[in-house]
Amino acid sequence: MSARTVSTRRTATTVAGALLAAGALLSVSACGSGQISQTANQVAAINGANQTFVDQKITLSDVHVLYPVSGSQGKLAFVLTNLNPHQADKLKGISDEKGRFATISGDTTLTASGSLYGSAPAGSDTKASGVTRLTVSVPVDASWRPGLTNKLWFHLEKAGSLPIDVPIDAGAASASAAGITPTAGEHGAGEGAGGH
Repeated sequence: MSARTVSTRRTATTVAGALLAAGALLSVSACGSGQISQTANQVAAINGANQTFVDQKITLSDVHVLYPVSGSQGKLAFVLTNLNPHQADKLKGISDEKGRFATISGDTTLTASGSLYGSAPAGSDTKASGVTRLTVSVPVDASWRPGLTNKLWFHLEKAGSLPIDVPIDAGAASASAAGITPTAGEHGAGEGAGGH
Protein backbone atom coordinates (compact mmCIF):
# COMPACT_ATOMS: atom_id res chain seq x y z
CA MET A 1 0.00 0.00 0.00
CA SER A 2 1.41 3.34 -0.99
CA ALA A 3 1.89 6.30 1.32
CA ARG A 4 -0.52 8.25 -0.83
CA THR A 5 -3.37 5.73 -0.27
CA VAL A 6 -2.83 5.70 3.52
CA SER A 7 -2.78 9.52 3.59
CA THR A 8 -6.00 9.72 1.56
CA ARG A 9 -7.73 7.25 3.87
CA ARG A 10 -6.60 9.13 6.96
CA THR A 11 -7.79 12.40 5.45
CA ALA A 12 -11.16 10.87 4.56
CA THR A 13 -11.52 9.43 8.07
CA THR A 14 -10.59 12.76 9.66
CA VAL A 15 -13.04 14.68 7.44
CA ALA A 16 -15.83 12.17 8.20
CA GLY A 17 -15.13 12.48 11.93
CA ALA A 18 -15.17 16.27 11.72
CA LEU A 19 -18.47 16.21 9.83
CA LEU A 20 -20.04 13.91 12.44
CA ALA A 21 -18.83 16.16 15.27
CA ALA A 22 -20.19 19.25 13.50
CA GLY A 23 -23.53 17.51 12.95
CA ALA A 24 -23.73 16.53 16.62
CA LEU A 25 -22.89 20.09 17.67
CA LEU A 26 -25.59 21.55 15.39
CA SER A 27 -28.10 19.04 16.71
CA VAL A 28 -27.39 19.96 20.33
CA SER A 29 -27.44 23.70 19.67
CA ALA A 30 -30.68 23.44 17.66
CA CYS A 31 -32.28 21.53 20.51
CA GLY A 32 -31.14 24.12 23.03
CA SER A 33 -32.33 27.04 20.93
CA GLY A 34 -35.71 25.39 20.59
CA GLN A 35 -36.02 25.13 24.37
CA ILE A 36 -35.12 28.77 24.82
CA SER A 37 -37.65 29.73 22.18
CA GLN A 38 -40.38 27.68 23.86
CA THR A 39 -39.83 29.31 27.25
CA ALA A 40 -39.20 32.84 26.00
CA ASN A 41 -42.90 33.71 25.99
CA GLN A 42 -43.87 32.09 29.29
CA VAL A 43 -45.44 34.35 31.90
CA ALA A 44 -43.55 34.63 35.18
CA ALA A 45 -45.16 32.73 38.05
CA ILE A 46 -46.99 34.72 40.69
CA ASN A 47 -48.07 33.64 44.13
CA GLY A 48 -51.84 33.46 43.85
CA ALA A 49 -54.79 32.09 41.95
CA ASN A 50 -56.42 33.98 39.09
CA GLN A 51 -59.97 33.60 37.84
CA THR A 52 -62.00 35.51 35.26
CA PHE A 53 -65.78 35.23 35.52
CA VAL A 54 -66.63 36.23 31.96
CA ASP A 55 -70.43 36.34 32.28
CA GLN A 56 -70.24 38.39 35.49
CA LYS A 57 -67.46 40.65 34.13
CA ILE A 58 -65.35 40.14 37.27
CA THR A 59 -61.74 39.06 37.76
CA LEU A 60 -59.98 37.86 40.89
CA SER A 61 -56.20 38.18 40.72
CA ASP A 62 -53.30 36.92 42.85
CA VAL A 63 -55.59 35.47 45.54
CA HIS A 64 -53.48 33.74 48.21
CA VAL A 65 -52.91 33.55 51.93
CA LEU A 66 -49.70 35.39 52.79
CA TYR A 67 -46.84 33.81 54.70
CA PRO A 68 -46.39 33.52 57.63
CA VAL A 69 -49.61 32.30 59.22
CA SER A 70 -49.49 32.26 63.02
CA GLY A 71 -52.11 29.99 64.53
CA SER A 72 -55.42 31.15 63.07
CA GLN A 73 -53.97 34.46 61.88
CA GLY A 74 -52.80 35.26 58.38
CA LYS A 75 -53.41 37.59 55.47
CA LEU A 76 -55.17 36.88 52.22
CA ALA A 77 -53.92 38.82 49.21
CA PHE A 78 -56.35 39.54 46.37
CA VAL A 79 -57.31 42.07 43.75
CA LEU A 80 -61.01 42.12 42.79
CA THR A 81 -61.68 43.92 39.50
CA ASN A 82 -64.94 44.96 37.84
CA LEU A 83 -64.60 44.67 34.05
CA ASN A 84 -68.01 46.28 33.46
CA PRO A 85 -67.48 49.92 32.41
CA HIS A 86 -71.13 50.84 33.00
CA GLN A 87 -72.26 49.10 36.21
CA ALA A 88 -70.85 49.16 39.75
CA ASP A 89 -71.13 46.21 42.14
CA LYS A 90 -70.53 45.64 45.86
CA LEU A 91 -68.53 43.03 47.77
CA LYS A 92 -70.97 41.72 50.38
CA GLY A 93 -68.77 39.08 51.99
CA ILE A 94 -66.14 36.36 51.68
CA SER A 95 -66.80 32.86 53.02
CA ASP A 96 -64.96 29.55 53.21
CA GLU A 97 -65.99 25.91 52.66
CA LYS A 98 -67.22 25.62 56.25
CA GLY A 99 -69.62 28.56 55.84
CA ARG A 100 -67.53 30.92 57.98
CA PHE A 101 -67.58 34.55 56.91
CA ALA A 102 -64.88 37.16 56.80
CA THR A 103 -64.95 40.40 58.78
CA ILE A 104 -64.58 43.27 56.33
CA SER A 105 -64.10 46.94 57.14
CA GLY A 106 -63.87 49.70 54.57
CA ASP A 107 -65.90 50.74 51.55
CA THR A 108 -66.72 47.56 49.61
CA THR A 109 -68.23 49.38 46.63
CA LEU A 110 -66.72 48.03 43.42
CA THR A 111 -66.95 50.89 40.96
CA ALA A 112 -67.44 50.41 37.22
CA SER A 113 -64.01 49.45 35.78
CA GLY A 114 -62.61 49.67 39.33
CA SER A 115 -60.76 47.35 41.72
CA LEU A 116 -60.80 46.49 45.43
CA TYR A 117 -57.67 45.45 47.35
CA GLY A 118 -57.21 43.98 50.79
CA SER A 119 -54.81 45.57 53.26
CA ALA A 120 -51.30 45.74 51.84
CA PRO A 121 -48.70 43.11 52.74
CA ALA A 122 -45.36 44.12 54.25
CA GLY A 123 -43.23 46.18 51.90
CA SER A 124 -46.12 47.33 49.69
CA ASP A 125 -47.09 50.90 48.91
CA THR A 126 -50.01 51.42 51.30
CA LYS A 127 -50.93 54.87 49.94
CA ALA A 128 -51.03 54.23 46.20
CA SER A 129 -53.43 56.67 44.55
CA GLY A 130 -56.67 55.27 43.15
CA VAL A 131 -56.44 52.06 45.26
CA THR A 132 -59.39 51.20 47.51
CA ARG A 133 -58.14 49.09 50.40
CA LEU A 134 -60.10 46.95 52.85
CA THR A 135 -59.26 45.41 56.21
CA VAL A 136 -60.53 41.83 56.13
CA SER A 137 -60.33 38.91 58.59
CA VAL A 138 -61.06 35.36 57.39
CA PRO A 139 -60.88 31.97 59.12
CA VAL A 140 -57.63 30.05 58.64
CA ASP A 141 -57.03 26.66 60.26
CA ALA A 142 -54.71 23.66 59.86
CA SER A 143 -56.20 22.88 56.44
CA TRP A 144 -54.27 25.87 55.04
CA ARG A 145 -50.88 24.38 54.14
CA PRO A 146 -48.35 25.17 51.38
CA GLY A 147 -49.05 23.11 48.28
CA LEU A 148 -52.79 22.82 48.99
CA THR A 149 -55.72 25.04 48.06
CA ASN A 150 -58.91 25.90 49.92
CA LYS A 151 -62.05 27.23 48.29
CA LEU A 152 -63.27 30.72 49.11
CA TRP A 153 -66.37 32.45 47.78
CA PHE A 154 -66.45 36.16 47.02
CA HIS A 155 -70.09 37.24 47.35
CA LEU A 156 -71.06 40.23 45.22
CA GLU A 157 -74.39 42.04 45.13
CA LYS A 158 -74.89 41.80 41.36
CA ALA A 159 -72.35 39.22 40.15
CA GLY A 160 -73.34 36.65 42.78
CA SER A 161 -71.09 34.16 44.61
CA LEU A 162 -67.78 33.57 42.82
CA PRO A 163 -65.68 30.54 43.95
CA ILE A 164 -61.90 30.37 43.72
CA ASP A 165 -59.35 27.80 44.92
CA VAL A 166 -56.87 29.72 47.05
CA PRO A 167 -53.30 28.60 47.85
CA ILE A 168 -51.16 29.58 50.79
CA ASP A 169 -47.91 31.33 49.95
CA ALA A 170 -44.84 29.34 51.03
CA GLY A 171 -42.89 32.48 51.84
CA ALA A 172 -42.01 34.15 48.53
CA ALA A 173 -42.40 37.92 48.25
CA SER A 174 -45.97 38.94 47.55
CA ALA A 175 -46.79 39.78 43.95
CA SER A 176 -49.88 41.87 44.73
CA ALA A 177 -50.70 44.83 46.92
CA ALA A 178 -53.51 43.30 48.98
CA GLY A 179 -54.15 41.30 52.13
CA ILE A 180 -56.52 39.85 54.78
CA THR A 181 -56.07 38.89 58.44
CA PRO A 182 -57.76 35.54 59.17
CA THR A 183 -59.41 34.69 62.51
CA ALA A 184 -60.80 31.51 64.02
CA GLY A 185 -64.47 30.97 64.77
CA GLU A 186 -67.44 29.51 63.05
CA HIS A 187 -68.79 32.82 61.76
CA GLY A 188 -66.93 36.11 61.50
CA ALA A 189 -68.44 39.48 62.30
CA GLY A 190 -68.51 40.21 58.57
CA GLU A 191 -71.52 37.93 58.20
CA GLY A 192 -73.74 40.60 59.62
CA ALA A 193 -72.06 43.34 57.63
CA GLY A 194 -71.84 41.42 54.40
CA GLY A 195 -73.61 38.05 54.45
CA HIS A 196 -74.45 36.31 51.22
